[in-house]
Amino acid sequence: MTNYHAEDRPHVLDPAEIQNLLSMRLIANLATTDGDGGIHLVPMWFLRIADDICIPTSRNTHKYHNLMKRPRASVMIDVSRAGLNLKGVLIRGRVELIHEEEARRINRFIHLKYVMPEALNDVRVCSYLSEGDDVTVKVHMDRLISWNLTDSNAGKALSVGGWFYPLNGELEGA
Repeated sequence: MTNYHAEDRPHVLDPAEIQNLLSMRLIANLATTDGDGGIHLVPMWFLRIADDICIPTSRNTHKYHNLMKRPRASVMIDVSRAGLNLKGVLIRGRVELIHEEEARRINRFIHLKYVMPEALNDVRVCSYLSEGDDVTVKVHMDRLISWNLTDSNAGKALSVGGWFYPLNGELEGA
């Protein structure tokens, strides 16, 4: 059995790297808890506002009903590429559900992070986003865990050696 050395432990992101990651146009994975203790996990758009992760949704969704009953969630936001080129954060916290005009205002900012303003003039897009997303899920960053396997000894060795397969959908050599 090989000893696990301190230098082999996954590195964490520094505050600037966390800030950068949370400002990127990525997909967040939102986890809520079902009544039977199961986890409901869905990919979502997000926007960081102060110390909160804001996510648009509809009051007709499974996640919304879970959060009405159990207002805590986990959010994972990561950059995952082949080898050990993995960086990310896991945020766990209390949830506040925002409704009405404030939700529409916040959700518009989130939508504009992911789509061009012209898209919101298209009736198909507008009806889905603007009318469908009538709630903002605000996850307070009560606990944040980060990782950076890219800069670990193993991550660097895999990268330098080219000893990994590209992920499906990933361009080779990218």
